[in-house]
Amino acid sequence: MLLFPYKYFSSPLKAFSRLILTDAYACTEKWNSRFSSNTFGNLSASDLGTQIQYRLNNRASITPLDYDIFVNKVQQSSKSFLDFLETTTYKFRETQNSLKTLPSTHHAFVRDYIHHNEIERVLDILKNRAQTGIFLDEVSANLLQESFIKKEDFSSALSVMWELCLQSHLEQEQLRPYLTALWLHTANELIRSDVLFERSEVVEEVEEEIDMDTDFQSVPYLRNPNYDGWFDIRRPRLQLGHCLFSLSSAIENDLSPIFSPSMAINLKDLVPRLRLLAYALVEDSKNLLAFANSLLKSNVFDTEVLSVAEKLIESSDRRTDDSEIRKGVPILLTESEVASTLEQFKVMTSGLTPSRKSFHTTIDEIVKSITTDASIQAAEIELVESLYSDFESTRAAVWKNEAELHRRREVISTVKSRLRSLADEEERISYFENVDTIEHRAWLAPRTRSERQWSRLKEWKKDLREYQQRHEGGRDTAESL
Repeated sequence: MLLFPYKYFSSPLKAFSRLILTDAYACTEKWNSRFSSNTFGNLSASDLGTQIQYRLNNRASITPLDYDIFVNKVQQSSKSFLDFLETTTYKFRETQNSLKTLPSTHHAFVRDYIHHNEIERVLDILKNRAQTGIFLDEVSANLLQESFIKKEDFSSALSVMWELCLQSHLEQEQLRPYLTALWLHTANELIRSDVLFERSEVVEEVEEEIDMDTDFQSVPYLRNPNYDGWFDIRRPRLQLGHCLFSLSSAIENDLSPIFSPSMAINLKDLVPRLRLLAYALVEDSKNLLAFANSLLKSNVFDTEVLSVAEKLIESSDRRTDDSEIRKGVPILLTESEVASTLEQFKVMTSGLTPSRKSFHTTIDEIVKSITTDASIQAAEIELVESLYSDFESTRAAVWKNEAELHRRREVISTVKSRLRSLADEEERISYFENVDTIEHRAWLAPRTRSERQWSRLKEWKKDLREYQQRHEGGRDTAESL
């Protein structure tokens, strides 16, 4: 089976603009086989969703298994059902059981939107992770990123990379071939384009004069301005820079053994170029110059990378030299710092000998070698099938545990009901022998709200009768006098 349709190879630079992952990677047959399991039952997504919504609206408990089955069954519904899914997701996130969401739920959620061709919507949901609780795994991220690459929407593909980067995925897992190919290809296409060289427009906030008629009101609290330099990053070039840092570290420290020795060597040769671009992308002038100085020992470097780095320095966001650093906003380089960094960078790199290979061509060759390797394809597909098998076994184990808990609750409820019936029957039989004890216990027993209201009503009526009797008695005495 061919990994690439050769009709797409009209240009070596655009060879991978339409296809990196094969259809076999999605393991669609294996993924859809989960519906034949007894765990899913015969309820449709609409019926199950209605029950879940009813319980959520009445603040009843929803198990993670019920939510997982519902999310999986949305695939069998129409595209319009996604609105109902989102509403349920936001409500379920507010419950305690959302902390126990099954891993298969996140994956099924993303695949639902890919199945219905609503990938832009699911990307917005992933960005709103605090309110939805939906996160990517490596396989769902690869499928989603591939969908954006097919549409040549590389900015959205970068957003998928950034979501994994925020989860520190490459720091926790080994770097696998398909993820490497997708990340390198997306970064390569973004660097080729002019998107990263556009300066973001900084709108200066003008302080409004306070009107004396302004009505000031007290509020519970005010959030202090804050910028953490990680979760608050919105600029694509900064996101790509941090992604390249993460990718470079993973290539150096934690490559998967699936890579052939030649692939590993080529990837590690690429690390200095990726790291130099990363420093330029994140606008870290100090470390950029220090790293550029360390490259002088190699004496050979890509002119394309140096040219891109210079453009990135020139297009860095900046502030005026006399401006003050404000709280809660990114600290930008001053205009003089940008000019000085660019000048020093040109001086440092002027002594480097240009290499024969093009940076973009090198990445294209690495991506091609990964995606056309049959052993890598087999290993990646095996990983996906193993992941889906783990989903099924985890779901079956949770279902078995839930069934056992339900059975125990039913047994306990039945036993308690029988004990109450026996106690009532014993009380009925021996009532006249123990009437004083029974009435005393009934008096001491905790009362319901309606019983307490009834008791207070009796006391009020009694007090009212006594008052009327005293009032009428006093009137009769006065008349007799």
